[in-house]
Amino acid sequence: MTWSVLTGDLRRVPRLGFMRVCICGSRFELGEYSPWRYRDGSSAGFWGRVIGIMEFSAVVTVLLSPRGCAAVAAGATGALICLFRDALGWTQQDLADRSGYSQATISRIERGITRATRDTVVLTDIANALGVPPEILGVASTPDQRSILKNVERRKFLGESTSLAVAALLPQNVVTPGRIDATDVTQCWTALRRLYQLDDRHGGGTVYQLSEEMARRLQNAVRRGSYPPAVGDELRKVTATTMEHAGWLAFDAGWQDKARLWWLETCHFAQVNEVPEIRVTVLELMALQACYLGDGAEAVELIQTARKTATQDQTHSRLLSLLAVREALGHAVVGDRRAAASAVDQAHQWLDRGRRGDEPLLLGFWGPANLAYQETRVALATRQGKAAEVAARTALATVDATASPRNHTLYAASLGAVLAQRGQVDEAISVTTKAIQGAPAVCGSGLVVASLHRTVDLLGQQKYPPATTFATAARRLLPTAP
Repeated sequence: MTWSVLTGDLRRVPRLGFMRVCICGSRFELGEYSPWRYRDGSSAGFWGRVIGIMEFSAVVTVLLSPRGCAAVAAGATGALICLFRDALGWTQQDLADRSGYSQATISRIERGITRATRDTVVLTDIANALGVPPEILGVASTPDQRSILKNVERRKFLGESTSLAVAALLPQNVVTPGRIDATDVTQCWTALRRLYQLDDRHGGGTVYQLSEEMARRLQNAVRRGSYPPAVGDELRKVTATTMEHAGWLAFDAGWQDKARLWWLETCHFAQVNEVPEIRVTVLELMALQACYLGDGAEAVELIQTARKTATQDQTHSRLLSLLAVREALGHAVVGDRRAAASAVDQAHQWLDRGRRGDEPLLLGFWGPANLAYQETRVALATRQGKAAEVAARTALATVDATASPRNHTLYAASLGAVLAQRGQVDEAISVTTKAIQGAPAVCGSGLVVASLHRTVDLLGQQKYPPATTFATAARRLLPTAP
């Protein structure tokens, strides 16, 4: 192991202590450092153990890529090793030669079919060969420098890659709170848009850790940073929006308690920091959760509170459309078909009035496809099968499958369920097959996975041998429902 005397910026990575991140040209050095002083007491910099050297751009690309996020979320050490190896342009044999293991061993590790994925010596050797911190692969160091691998907290250590990824996404003055300007806040909004894109492609569970870490960093920047009043207003807005989005990601992953805690915390933050528009969207999301949990009356009450909370400046037509359809679903859940139909009509009217492109970031997702999907749920709750079929077909036909694979898979599963209920079993099998084919890429969404399981169960209940055979085979392919 190499030891050296270095000077430079210190950054604190949670749970790893003080780490030095040094960018030399395009290289990235990460090491464990302690202060070192001359005999007269003056600082000479930091000395420590250099953990690894790798192209900085390659590290960031891996950690921020959809596959990297998915590997971190799943605790898939082998997948992370494969991604880092690919980023370096190495073959499995290249990594084998550099780490001292056979190509066959590397192959088994990357596929996760060997006990070597839990061997701290093997993982440390591979991390050193790749030039990445062993901690990213789940190896922690004790105070006496012994390597350990904790069973329960494996994802916790893998989450350190998330900390580094967020540090790369956010500006330095936010990561380590300093003087924050408008350019820094703009970069924060850009980082949040990146999380939205990852969510659209892979689902909430895959992106949640990134969002959680980013929200905490931004909260810290609000508390400890310095900024002009106008910049502070925007910083608080992007912080509140990120917190709200963390709640949505938890909800989408199927973690209902986490979602509600995030939304309650966001409401408090928005009230203390005077960001009232975020409170409206949080109340809307809590109404959605209430509908999923079967409490339509609470959903209607939350939407009514949201309308009272919104000021005239906040009543964007897309927001009013969203509030209306959430209220419609609440009425549908309690069996009020007339009120539900009226609210759906209002949702369409408000959406037609809005112009695409002038809505706030947190309303960018709302459009005809999303409205049609929610209309499907309203129709199903009020037992209007034909209306549900029309809406489900519209949702699937209008969703952008390239930009939002998650929603495309969800809407396909929804249409499959509607068709199964209406006795159109052959088409239901065809549509559901396509949805299952898209499931692996979006398995971070608990809502999608649960919807697929419900659709397959409906097909399994049909008195039609091809449907029951299909359901039996499909259950082996589906991810576990949350």
